[in-house]
Amino acid sequence: MTYSIIGIITTVVLIINNRDVLWGRDDYIKTATYKAYRYLLFGILAYLITDMLWGILDAHHLITTIYIDTVIHFIAMATAVMLWTRYVTVYLGNKNGFGKLLSYAGNLFLCFEIITVCVNFFVPVLFSFDTDGTYHAGIARYITLAIQIVLFLLTSLYALANLSKTSGTERRRYLTIGLFGSAITIFIFVQLFYPLLPFYAMGYMLGTCLLHSFVVEDEKDEYREALKAALLKAEEASKAKSAFLSKMRHEIRTPMNAIIGINNIALQDPTTNDKTKEYLGKIGTSANHLLGIINDILDMSRIESGNITLKEEAFLLSREINQVNTIISGQCSEKNLTYKFQATCDMDACYMGDAMKLKQVLINILGNSVKFTPEGGSVSFTIEEVSESNDSKTFRFIISDTGIGISKEYLPHIYDAFSQENYASTNKYGSTGLGMPITKSIVEMMKGQIDVESEKDKGTTFTLTLTFGKTAQKAMSESAADDHTDSEATDDAFKGKRILLAEDMAINAEIMIAILGTKGIEADVAENGRIAVDLFTSHGSGYYMAVFMDMKMPEVDGLEAAKLIRSSDHPDAASIPIIALTANAFDEDVQKSRDAGMNAHLSKPVEPDLIFQTLRQYS
Repeated sequence: MTYSIIGIITTVVLIINNRDVLWGRDDYIKTATYKAYRYLLFGILAYLITDMLWGILDAHHLITTIYIDTVIHFIAMATAVMLWTRYVTVYLGNKNGFGKLLSYAGNLFLCFEIITVCVNFFVPVLFSFDTDGTYHAGIARYITLAIQIVLFLLTSLYALANLSKTSGTERRRYLTIGLFGSAITIFIFVQLFYPLLPFYAMGYMLGTCLLHSFVVEDEKDEYREALKAALLKAEEASKAKSAFLSKMRHEIRTPMNAIIGINNIALQDPTTNDKTKEYLGKIGTSANHLLGIINDILDMSRIESGNITLKEEAFLLSREINQVNTIISGQCSEKNLTYKFQATCDMDACYMGDAMKLKQVLINILGNSVKFTPEGGSVSFTIEEVSESNDSKTFRFIISDTGIGISKEYLPHIYDAFSQENYASTNKYGSTGLGMPITKSIVEMMKGQIDVESEKDKGTTFTLTLTFGKTAQKAMSESAADDHTDSEATDDAFKGKRILLAEDMAINAEIMIAILGTKGIEADVAENGRIAVDLFTSHGSGYYMAVFMDMKMPEVDGLEAAKLIRSSDHPDAASIPIIALTANAFDEDVQKSRDAGMNAHLSKPVEPDLIFQTLRQYS
């Protein structure tokens, strides 16, 4: 029973020590080395089980059963050796002559053992049992053990001899195989003289403990390196995607600015006949729809890549909501819809948050309400105060319509990208299926909540719950008052004024000259930032009322040009309004403009009304 007890202990130690490998729980068990090691462990485990059973069967004199177990024992032993030769070849990365020789030797040894076992059924060359059940070793047993001693010893000597030629992880691997081979060689040599004591099993127990310590750490190191490489690749891909988006946003929006700008100029031309104006109106509608699609795709890409950030700035709630109401009420009027707005909270206070993202969310939802509500219907917008703390206030924004509604089946999918309940509605209403996914993502970024209730053919209600920080800042209130300035009186003051326009594209400069000319404003055009700085510094105080600065220009870009103007000795250097007028429309672009000393950031294509509204604000 001593034989079985040692076999049981050895088996338990192997299972406990290598449970992570045998169970395959680690995600990194995917390399060829780890698979080869796992197969080796299963081979050794099979051998140990036969060893464990042998002592139990011998104690009960079950001669027939013990004979079968011994046959399996020798085959399992040879199989383990064969798997070991394969493992060594993979672990050391040996594709040279020794590696091939070792693999062939392992396969030949297994074949030799199978043939010997088969012969043993007729001639006891390997082992035999007498009538009393006593085990007798045959000559083939000694040959089998001698072959294994030669294989393990030669491999150990080969591995140890290569230590001086290697370093780092590779050196540790050669050392591991050298020590393992030496330990097994010693235990097998002792087993030659004591066939009824499990020295072979003890050698495997010691050897697998040694292997596990080194092999698992090696694989973890390689896995970590692989993760680092994958992370680096992902970061490079993210940078490439950001660079692509940055390039595309500029290259797409720039021609869109020309299309929409020239179209608006043509519509305002008194010589344009009514039929042509009708065509131009349709072109303008399609161009704006295309611009909306482009913006949605860019926004969704940035959300997915995690490149969108929230600003934490003071804003006047009434100012932002008034802007939303102006846009939506105009859309409702064009479609003959009733628009109702009411607020049961303090709107005339400043709060901390991202006003631009708030407006984007509200316009997305309200725009959908307008889009999907038939003529004669209604859209309502209500703002309520939910709760208040010492440093924040929570609002509920409720948007309802009497539109086509959403079915209960589709309702869970409204936030899926590119998802639409009825794809035929794309042609009728014009939709990318990205508005609501973008809206939900922004609301979640703002740590808010969005809920929706809808009934088919009866309407839809969206409820947003958002919290904003309190602030004592009053500057926004003052700027809000500017909105109520008599625009006509201000526009009269524009006549005869001069603008410095830094724009490298002739078509865009032509559009801006035409727009500014409608208010009697003259423009000096600079084809790049260097010329813009020279023009500004070469004229006296008050010569220019403002500077419109493109960001992407040759020689000196808009950001650098703005910094040069602000740092110049010109009397107006610190006070002249510098307004970014660019196709770069992302949040980080706005921040770069402000960091460069610009007062405002307008994204192309820009509506003429917004241009003049900005001039009024800073004039």
